[in-house]
Amino acid sequence: MLDIREQVSLKDHTVFKIGGPAKYFCEAKTAEELKDALAWARGSALPFFVLGAGSNVLVSDNEFEGLVIKNKATNIKINPLGYPVAKWGVEAEAGLAPQKLYAEAGAQMARVVAESVKAGLSGFEWAIGIPGTIGGSVRGNAGCFGSEMKDVIESVEVFDFLDAKRRTLEAGECNFGYRHSVFKEKPNLIVLSATLRFAKGDPKKSQGLIAEYSKKRLSSQDIGAKCAGCIFKNVEWSRKDVNKESLLQKYPELKPFSGQKSIPAGFLLDFLGLKGTKAGAVQISEKHANYFINLGGATAAEVIALINTAKEKIQNRYGISLEEEIQKINC
Repeated sequence: MLDIREQVSLKDHTVFKIGGPAKYFCEAKTAEELKDALAWARGSALPFFVLGAGSNVLVSDNEFEGLVIKNKATNIKINPLGYPVAKWGVEAEAGLAPQKLYAEAGAQMARVVAESVKAGLSGFEWAIGIPGTIGGSVRGNAGCFGSEMKDVIESVEVFDFLDAKRRTLEAGECNFGYRHSVFKEKPNLIVLSATLRFAKGDPKKSQGLIAEYSKKRLSSQDIGAKCAGCIFKNVEWSRKDVNKESLLQKYPELKPFSGQKSIPAGFLLDFLGLKGTKAGAVQISEKHANYFINLGGATAAEVIALINTAKEKIQNRYGISLEEEIQKINC
């Protein structure tokens, strides 16, 4: 049975430790409870927001006048329902058939990585440092070290808030792009679970990769800090408003990225000397300029002020509009 509470502080449920109260708040421990909570919001004609680990979000200092649902459905299964590996033919005969991992949307990414390695599967080691949940990572097509969620997703189970129906979308129906998916286009589609496709691997090699990725993150990011993750998307050369030839001619510092898909937002901010810049109790990280740190008691208004400062600096020099990766709630 749902336990819907009132006036719950959201700063206690976000990595940033920023946010005002939710008028209504509940925790959903199963997909059925999540559906019940959504039905309650619909029946009460209230706005809602489904919260995972609370990373990659900025919650307003003001009250959220609706229902915030903390998704705590965390079930993980390896090869659910007897995955028919025989259909892979030669691959199956060679013992190389892909394997499935099913994870509910509230499952932490690090735990999914651990469970995949424990089961002798490979292909997800890169996700060890992503602080969010499967649901949020699917929605934002999270990625790092050259890999993204779209590379491993086979299907996504969703609940459509508009018609109250449950359905499964194949990967090709999810419209994945750089930090984008159909779930951002259609917020009525709530991620319930994802089925990921991996290959058989060597647990020792996987552990080695995890250690390597973790070391890289530790050296370049403020692990453990009150930080929501990357604030801005990298600037893709393919954007219609980005003139690659002109930018490379005018700004030689961008030439090292000419052969890459994008210009790292952190590089642009760092190059303009924005590391360490503060707005109240929020500071741009000294380690990685695309990370903003809550020094203690920060507000969403201060984060937005610092975001605007960073955007203005980049716009003034390069004529580029930085796009936010962080999701704003009620801001």
